Amino acid sequence: MLRKLAVMAVAVVIPLGSFLALDSSVALAAPPNATGIANCPIYSGKGTLSPGLTPAGAAGGVKINFRASLTSPTGGPCGNSSVTTPAGVTIVGGKVTGSGSYQALASPASASSCADFDGTDVVGTITVTIKWKTTPPAAIAKTTITYTNNPATVSGSPTDTITLLAPPGSATKAGSFTAPASNNTTTLKTNLPAPPCGPGPFSHFKITGGNVLV
Repeated sequence: MLRKLAVMAVAVVIPLGSFLALDSSVALAAPPNATGIANCPIYSGKGTLSPGLTPAGAAGGVKINFRASLTSPTGGPCGNSSVTTPAGVTIVGGKVTGSGSYQALASPASASSCADFDGTDVVGTITVTIKWKTTPPAAIAKTTITYTNNPATVSGSPTDTITLLAPPGSATKAGSFTAPASNNTTTLKTNLPAPPCGPGPFSHFKITGGNVLV
């Protein structure tokens, strides 16, 4: 009887070990880096500036954080995108997040003054991450873009549009869609007032449109 129980235990232990090994390999599998071109409109989002924009601004730089959706309310694809690999994958949207800072060119200029933000401010470093939504829902790796030392990224009237690209300055990409390197544009249409602005501070903003091209 004892021998029979021992044989049964071995018969159970071996398959369980096999299942554990299989589960570990699946969990460790990373989504592939997609190739081709991803070109998607931004539909909506929000962001913050710290300190908020005012006519005079405050000493030092200004931090920026934002998040936005690429996914169409109708669920349609990003019509200007073309995924080469993985084959058969179509981009239907995603999420964009970004954070970093702007610096004023020189004292007594202030990065958080409306005139300098929409003028002479230079990106210190801003990192943008794009998580893609695809059909069929076969995950592809996210794209990360790091912008550094980019001047004159804010313009527009009556509200500001933020356009991150390079050159001038630099942009490095990792993950999906790293080539061509020149496709690295993140455009955010906001409701931040262009100069001259009111008393503020304008610390929170809405993203009303834009685009990503990678």
